[in-house]
Amino acid sequence: MTEFLPLSVQVKILFESVRHEDGTMFTLQEVSAATSVSLGTIAQIRSGQNPNPQLNTLRALCQFFHVPLRYFETRTTDECYALLAQPTASKQPTLNEIAFRASGLPPDAQQDILKLIKVFQDEERQRLGKPPASQEAKDEDPNGNDA
Repeated sequence: MTEFLPLSVQVKILFESVRHEDGTMFTLQEVSAATSVSLGTIAQIRSGQNPNPQLNTLRALCQFFHVPLRYFETRTTDECYALLAQPTASKQPTLNEIAFRASGLPPDAQQDILKLIKVFQDEERQRLGKPPASQEAKDEDPNGNDA
């Protein structure tokens, strides 16, 4: 039976391949902050000192890097790159960036960003000829109450 590729190699490939929109690599600190996995744990995984982390740690890394959990079942670097090349692996990296940037802000600022996103959503819906989401919610409320 062929062995799985070492976890440290798989994680190094993620860090090298999945990047910010400007092309810079994510730092250990950024991944730690966005995933709530300790900086030490991520560093140990990447260096090979922790070859068997908890499942929830792997899930958090998968979510951050937009890869399926089966990524960690790869046996070759080619398999890693093939999974990263699939559309699901590169799903909207902008969302990752938005979440990362917002995670360092105070709750009030996060709420302000959420309000701005809703404004942009409504503008996009209007551009597409659809009513704003806030109007749809009012239309669906049989009591005519504000949503």
